[in-house]
Amino acid sequence: ELARLAAPVEVLPGRSGLDPWSQLFSDAGPDPAPEEWSRLGEVVRALRPLVGERLPRLVAEGLFVERRARELAVGHIHVHFATESAIVAWIVTQLGGPPYSITAHAKDIYRTTVRPELLDLLVGGSAFTVTVCDANVQHMRGLVSDEAAKRIRRVYNGLMLERFPFIAEGREEEHVLAVGRLVEKKGFDDLMRAVALLRTRRPGLRVTLVGDGDQREALTALRAELGLEGVLTLAGALDQGAVREFLARATLLALPCVIGEDGNRDALPTVLLEALASGLPCVSTPVTGVPEILDEGRAGLIVPEHAPEELAAAIGRLLDERELRSELAQRGRERALACFDARRSASTLADWFRESLATGTEPIAR
Repeated sequence: ELARLAAPVEVLPGRSGLDPWSQLFSDAGPDPAPEEWSRLGEVVRALRPLVGERLPRLVAEGLFVERRARELAVGHIHVHFATESAIVAWIVTQLGGPPYSITAHAKDIYRTTVRPELLDLLVGGSAFTVTVCDANVQHMRGLVSDEAAKRIRRVYNGLMLERFPFIAEGREEEHVLAVGRLVEKKGFDDLMRAVALLRTRRPGLRVTLVGDGDQREALTALRAELGLEGVLTLAGALDQGAVREFLARATLLALPCVIGEDGNRDALPTVLLEALASGLPCVSTPVTGVPEILDEGRAGLIVPEHAPEELAAAIGRLLDERELRSELAQRGRERALACFDARRSASTLADWFRESLATGTEPIAR
């Protein structure tokens, strides 16, 4: 994907080359003017209680990006995740640079470490803030001020749908696919327990779990404890082409998402979008944006979190009922076409960028 990027790419200097003093007192330019010191003082006073010891590094990055934005005539900055990247963008704007926007995802708004006062500052200072599902919008509006809430908008993540052809026939029987990082919020331990309930009455059942992560060792041990070595394959991390091949031939996809102990959760799991586009029936849970993907159960089955028995029943039902699989596959493809087209999402975002460029303040010349 990066090889297809046509625009020039710049990266920040290494941390050893970025400190506030070298950015403020460069050999290549004049010392800061009094009004610049004033703006910098306001930035430091606002952020000091919110970011702690990270402040010098973030200020240095903000100073660097503000200068490069001015040199390159950048008219708008867009950042992903309402974390350090958004803090840097906020600093740039406060120092006289261009306006910015944010795409918020999941861990940056749901984890227990999220500070509502910092989120309010970042969202309130943005030209607009995008997030990836309606559930996120509602959650974020509960964390920030009414004024900041007005800046929050929803744009679904999308797919290049032509990469995921609809395949309704010729799929393998009794093949359950699961794809995702091996982390708590994916709920793969619940999946293994559901498979253990199914295997005694489905001798042909097999499960492929694609992904890697911190829970690999624990999940490998659980697989052994449940006696699933001959049933469930831990395939490790695979590239997109290999994942698409599995999406094209499996019977169904199971992704039993859960809310982690730290509040982290999936917002809009990409593999569910890919499965819908591919005609692969899905079973998942009502976490965050999943009901929006599965059209509140009309384009896929939804079971409660942490419910291996109900998950096993839903998987068994889909394995047994070919007609149901066909209906869900068709509805899923229609849902993907209607809501998760990357070109449509990108066009919406581009329109908002153009609005910001037309109405935003110009970077202050020095």
